[in-house]
Amino acid sequence: MLLVWLGSVPPANLAKIVAAAAFGLWIADEIERVSWIIAVAVVSAVTDIVSVAIGPTRKILDEGPVLIGYFAVIMTWFGYTWSEAHSAIGMSDVIFFALYLGAAQSFGLRERLSAVVMIASFLVTLAVAMWWTALPALPLLSLSFLIVNADLLWRGVRPDVGARATGLPQDSERSQS
Repeated sequence: MLLVWLGSVPPANLAKIVAAAAFGLWIADEIERVSWIIAVAVVSAVTDIVSVAIGPTRKILDEGPVLIGYFAVIMTWFGYTWSEAHSAIGMSDVIFFALYLGAAQSFGLRERLSAVVMIASFLVTLAVAMWWTALPALPLLSLSFLIVNADLLWRGVRPDVGARATGLPQDSERSQS
C-alpha cells in the first residue's frame, strides 16, 4: 500500500503479485478434494461477475477509481503514465491463478497447459476490456482451468470412472485419509 501511495507502481505490482501468489498457493494446499476446486471455480466466477456488475468492485470503480491501484496489478499503456491510462488485473485474479496452478500440481492435473491457457484467458479478457470499463477476469480464467482439466477432474470426482488408474485421488479416498 505504501508503494502505491508513493507512486512506485512497478515495485508495488511485484509485491502484490508475490503476496497474492503466495496466498493462492496456500489456499490450494488446503483443498482436500477434487470436487472442492470445481466448486471454487464455479463460485468464484459467479461472484466476480456480480462484484464487477453491481457489487463492491463496481462501487470502487464508480466512487473511488484511485483505490484500484491498491487492489490491482496495474499495467500502463505505452506512451502514458499509470495514472493517465492503464489496464489492471485484480489481486483476486492473481490469487485464483496461483490457486488453480497449485491445485493442478496437488491433484496431478495439467500444470503447464493450465498455466498457458489461463495466461491466454487474461490476455483475452484484457483485449475485450479495452471496449468496456471493467470486465471480470475470473469467469474466463476459471472456465479455462476447468476445460483444460475436465477429463481429469471428472475422474477425480467419479469413483466409478476409475480414478485409481489415473493416479488422481478420489474424493472418497481423500476424505478417509
